[in-house]
Amino acid sequence: MRLTQRLPLLLCLGLGLLLGPSTPLLADDEPVSAAAEARKAAEEAYQSALERASGIEDSLVKAVDKVRLNSVSVLNMRNRKVPGQSTPVLVKASGGSGVIINRSGKLWILTNVHVTKGHNALKVVTHDGVYRDVIQHDSIPEYDIALLRFKDKPKRVKFRGVSVKASNSTSGLREGTWVIATGNPFFLAEDGRSVTTLGVISGMGRFLGGQFQYVGAIQHDAEVNPGNSGGPLWDLRGRFIGINGKIATGSRIRGVRPTNTGAAFSLPAHQVDAYLRQLIDEGDAEAGFLGLITATAKDKKGKAMGARVVKLDAHSPMAGSKDRPKKGDLVTSITVKGSVKRIETASELREILAVLSAGTVVTVKWKTGKKYKRWKGPLGDKKR
Repeated sequence: MRLTQRLPLLLCLGLGLLLGPSTPLLADDEPVSAAAEARKAAEEAYQSALERASGIEDSLVKAVDKVRLNSVSVLNMRNRKVPGQSTPVLVKASGGSGVIINRSGKLWILTNVHVTKGHNALKVVTHDGVYRDVIQHDSIPEYDIALLRFKDKPKRVKFRGVSVKASNSTSGLREGTWVIATGNPFFLAEDGRSVTTLGVISGMGRFLGGQFQYVGAIQHDAEVNPGNSGGPLWDLRGRFIGINGKIATGSRIRGVRPTNTGAAFSLPAHQVDAYLRQLIDEGDAEAGFLGLITATAKDKKGKAMGARVVKLDAHSPMAGSKDRPKKGDLVTSITVKGSVKRIETASELREILAVLSAGTVVTVKWKTGKKYKRWKGPLGDKKR
């Protein structure tokens, strides 16, 4: 075929490439209707989405089956006088949740201090429905962390305890990450089968003050209600990433207990890990105390530039020093174990201090007027 004879064919092919594929033909060369083609495409998309959703569901079910084995209900038992009896009787006064962890081949239970507060005895209900006696081994009251131990070593059980790793709450977690909460809301899990809820992380590095401070907390919307306190927060791989402890509540109505509003807060795994060795060892675990209350300072453009001193606590280890920060001074860095950590916000300073034990030597640098000053010394212990 000569070039002049090929031109019409080449032009047709070129137009076909520009305009896209020609209308599909049926066996009898009749064109397929646009509606039929659209229905076919929609069905294929639906089936594809269904397969992906089924895969996610299977992964979620497997993760829940795995983590439930290490989720427990915690019962706070207290003495109550019973009419006609001379000795008080132990009764269930309150409760919460907990998570079984494994450290150096030994099983322990993590929960919140506010779950065990005021107890005369403690019990946990494990996944097999067995009630087991436990003892509070130690705690970090400032940060609402309590460590329990089994009174008798559990035998022939499926739970093996989970690892507590700092990286689990600092690596890969961001807003939108899926999370799972398991626990004992409203005592619904006293048969051993923890209640499971699903949500996403909605905020990182939150601070909640009060009797129990939550510093660098994970905010999420997996449903958490009274009784979930002390229970674990997991990622979709079944890794322990935090301890659920606080929820945001609306105005309390008489006779109605506070319930989930879509914002729950968890102590991050890295904070728990920072104190775990000290909690397990003999002797009281003690969180470090600097006693420096600050607020974020900003320049004229609104950029954070350090932690402005609001108040220095009278019990601060810095209080007796000649050179100590005063109201209005600007904290710019803190050095821990030779590592200089620059401070741009009050939150950064709080989060650094929240993982340091009493006795840890730090160097605090601040700016007063145009001069820089430093204080070096061990962190104190806030009196309980």
